Amino acid sequence: MNVKWQALRQRWAAADLGPPRAPRYEILTAWRGLACLFVAVYHSVCAGYGLAFPHGPGNLAILLVVIRRLWIGVPIFFVISGYCVTASADAARRRSKPGPRFFWRRFRRIYPPYWVWLSVAGLLIWLEFSIDPAFFQAAFVPDPHAFTGWQWLGNFTLTETWRPHFVRGVQSELLSQSWTLCYEEQFYAVVGVALILAPRFLFKALALVTAAVAALLVFPPVSFSAAGSFLDGRWLMFAAGILVYYALNYMPVRSVGWACVPLGFGILCAAARPEYLLKAKVNEPNQSYLCAFCFALLLMGLRRWDKALTQTRWLRPLNYCGEMCYSLYLVHWPVVTVVSWAFNQLGFRNPFAVFFLGVPSCLAVAIGLARLFHKLVERRFWNPGYASSARSSAKDRKAADVDLDRA
Repeated sequence: MNVKWQALRQRWAAADLGPPRAPRYEILTAWRGLACLFVAVYHSVCAGYGLAFPHGPGNLAILLVVIRRLWIGVPIFFVISGYCVTASADAARRRSKPGPRFFWRRFRRIYPPYWVWLSVAGLLIWLEFSIDPAFFQAAFVPDPHAFTGWQWLGNFTLTETWRPHFVRGVQSELLSQSWTLCYEEQFYAVVGVALILAPRFLFKALALVTAAVAALLVFPPVSFSAAGSFLDGRWLMFAAGILVYYALNYMPVRSVGWACVPLGFGILCAAARPEYLLKAKVNEPNQSYLCAFCFALLLMGLRRWDKALTQTRWLRPLNYCGEMCYSLYLVHWPVVTVVSWAFNQLGFRNPFAVFFLGVPSCLAVAIGLARLFHKLVERRFWNPGYASSARSSAKDRKAADVDLDRA
């Protein structure tokens, strides 16, 4: 009996990979800021002017084509979350009760600020629909008066993308960008369950989930619909971030290049149907996968210059936005909708006016309000370790146990 117990303990201990080499990836703050600005610019044009905004002359036509695809900030966010949340889970699994600890930190970080802004924006949208319903209807904002109890529950719990699979009704998000948060919460849930069931086998468990999602994507069951859930394939974008974290922190340095193989294979699969890559449809899956896997490869290659890049001055504006990216991501949608639609109604439809007056105005108002929301609301729900590290020196922060996921 003792021999079997000793063998079991040895196998269990062998599953521990040891401490990660360098879990912090500082440049991700700037990447978060850039991704958030991408989405804000995209909504600044498309919310007020629509995807059918007329083409401008010369280079402006090319710029419009680029802006219509700035939703690529979303797959970039997913990859970053894959890295940062995995880093948090990896730190939590070395402590007692890793699952509950992880869930509480994620809940505290995401839900309270979201509820505050959902209440504020929901009340304003509800009042506007009561006074002039044509304004927000033209900007593709749903009427809160028409929401059912289940739709309110789906919005409140960030389950609206997959709620219709269990309760009949049409999917409708009051805050348009909240659909991405629904996928984020599913990712957190899967990682948290893995921490509870198999903390020492965390990466194996996540690899198994990734293989299952890939299999469902390649061989979808005939009578099975995974739309709105992580099983629809969007998990693979989070998995790209997980792979980057594992490769940079646990794989032998000489073998890190092998982690690029599955990412390269994913890029080839995404590019296998070029007709999908040319579509202007928002969030075309092949385009999302292509962007996510290419970005993951970029993160693998840039790691050696992380320290040098974070010290460059030109990244300061992006770091500024990245530090408050969750606030900016939350508040920007109704703000840029109002500002851009107002510019449209006032007759500022010339491409030059849009790019050099409308979009900067949208960003200025959104960033200003996000900064206020960040100071008054979001910072109050930062996890204690991360909140204290924000006031500590760079040297202290490296040694602190902080929440690596600020998005």
